[in-house]
Amino acid sequence: MEGSSYTTGAKTNIPAKKGRVLNYSRILISLALLAFIVLKNYKNFDEIYKVLTSTVSLFIAFALITHLFMLFIESLRWHVLLYAQGERVSRAYLFHSMMIGYFYNNLLPSNIGGDFFRIYDIAKNRDVPVQKSASAVFIERFLGLITITIFFAATSFSIYRLLKNYVITITVFLAIAFVLFILLSKPQLFKIDRFFKKFKKLDKAWLKIKDFSDAVTSYKNKLPALFLGLFLNIASQLLFTIMFYFISIALGLNVSFLTYAFMVPVIFVIIGIPISIGGLGVRENLIVFLLSAVGVQNEKAVVFSLVVLFIHIFNAVLGGIAYLTRNIFFRSKGFI
Repeated sequence: MEGSSYTTGAKTNIPAKKGRVLNYSRILISLALLAFIVLKNYKNFDEIYKVLTSTVSLFIAFALITHLFMLFIESLRWHVLLYAQGERVSRAYLFHSMMIGYFYNNLLPSNIGGDFFRIYDIAKNRDVPVQKSASAVFIERFLGLITITIFFAATSFSIYRLLKNYVITITVFLAIAFVLFILLSKPQLFKIDRFFKKFKKLDKAWLKIKDFSDAVTSYKNKLPALFLGLFLNIASQLLFTIMFYFISIALGLNVSFLTYAFMVPVIFVIIGIPISIGGLGVRENLIVFLLSAVGVQNEKAVVFSLVVLFIHIFNAVLGGIAYLTRNIFFRSKGFI
């Protein structure tokens, strides 16, 4: 009996240990990538400092507000998708929850992502069934992929001369991602379910695929909500592009708006790969690379990435404040 209880305890601890290892790995990757930027540019600190001091702070403030408004638009999208399933949650509460989720995504090295928090939050505190809450979040991600594809397709022709092979690589990546989304949304149609059912070790993976498929199916008769959600998603990504353009004006860069409209979906795709904390480090290096590729001086590209990092951290801190003040504005049954 003692041996079996010990074995059970050991098995229970395995996922926790894996989670900790994953968290530490993501922290190390984020720190290593940030250290790479610092070490690569420490000799140019004087030039970077000059760029910082010459930055027009008014446009940085515009960029910060634009990013915050983007998060509000995303909370409206969430509201539309929940409303389509008959769930009535106030816009104010959803925005508050969205901000806390953003805090989780960007500042906490844990397995509790922002999406998981939002699903849990409205299930716990607003009695929304977990299946419906998860479905709304799944559809958000699907609409996000469609939006990224639209932006990329609309702008890649204007910047192809500058990035050439990189455009082709990203096109292939998006095409593969889109095909995977289609396959996962209708696994029975493509006989994927039969493959997974043949192997017991794939049971967990099949359950996740089925959850996603059920989420897509639950919206098949809700086209107006999907189109409105897509419109709000496009508006959100457009605001992120405008944020980049404000930063560009603040730094006096001669880069077109279309260039940033191309950069934003590329950045969203790459930082969506969960190898660091909220894309920390990956995002900054990618921004420097893309701006350098279109002819921006390295010092200004570095400052641009640092400003973007500041804006993300600032709004994530606001999300942390929203977390601490939750019970002042809304009654909550529990926190994560």
